[in-house]
Amino acid sequence: MNWDDFKLALAVARTGSLNQAALLLDLNQSTVSRRLTALEADLGATLFRRSHLGLVPTEAGSVFVARAAEIEARTEALVETIRQTDTRPAGVIRLLGSPWVVQQLIRSGLPAFLSDHPDIELRTVAGRPDSSLWRSEPGIGLWFETSPVDGAVAIPLGEVPYAFFRAADCDPGEWVAFYDENHPQRFAGLPVVLQADQTARIRLTAVDAAMLHEAVAAGIGRGLLPICLGEADPRLVRVMPGPPDLKRTLHFHAHPDSLGSPRVEALLAWIRPLFAGAFGAPKGTAEHGMRVK
Repeated sequence: MNWDDFKLALAVARTGSLNQAALLLDLNQSTVSRRLTALEADLGATLFRRSHLGLVPTEAGSVFVARAAEIEARTEALVETIRQTDTRPAGVIRLLGSPWVVQQLIRSGLPAFLSDHPDIELRTVAGRPDSSLWRSEPGIGLWFETSPVDGAVAIPLGEVPYAFFRAADCDPGEWVAFYDENHPQRFAGLPVVLQADQTARIRLTAVDAAMLHEAVAAGIGRGLLPICLGEADPRLVRVMPGPPDLKRTLHFHAHPDSLGSPRVEALLAWIRPLFAGAFGAPKGTAEHGMRVK
């Protein structure tokens, strides 16, 4: 075994696909398949099995991947320590979070940040921190009702106000709502909608505000949206004027090993002051309402 075999197994675990792993590693699929088979033969264990989700780690594979991720993180920490002689932010940062949150950051001036830091490469990833693999590169995650994992810390950035919106040209009287079938215990917009309308008929659910935004604009139903999205879209109008109907606290998650990285510190120094303008209620919207932590 060599370190390249570790990286290959990590790539398969992260993508769930031999083809996607090959693209990530700049190899062809047959090479990845052959090397993975040889690695499993060396270990005397099957690391992955096929499922409807793609290639998923077996019990032995999960142990191997977790340990390989630890080695990768330690290697990154070593490289970062050596680079401390040059404090200029440089290298890869992984930015994980809900797609709409990442999109809002892009709209709020991300090109200027990258222009100011030409040696930083930003990798945006939609998802949640369900394993230590999200720490493969120094970076941060941006989530609402999500507990930190694998020694990470979660620090509040600020509150994001939400309100009920409908299409400007019609009011179907039905609803769309946030719901994640894979994680039903996490925040779901369904209870909030049902509290607002006891006779609500839910026509569509989605796992991201960007999808709900488009569903509301298309006239499928009313929906609970971040005010920063809803009030910026002329296709939408508030169902009821006044203060926000809900507030959610957005946190950034980071592993302590990442917090000292110059590139991560540069990204956080950019996000913090723009938070209110990117995610807050526009001027004139009252800053109070029902809160969810």
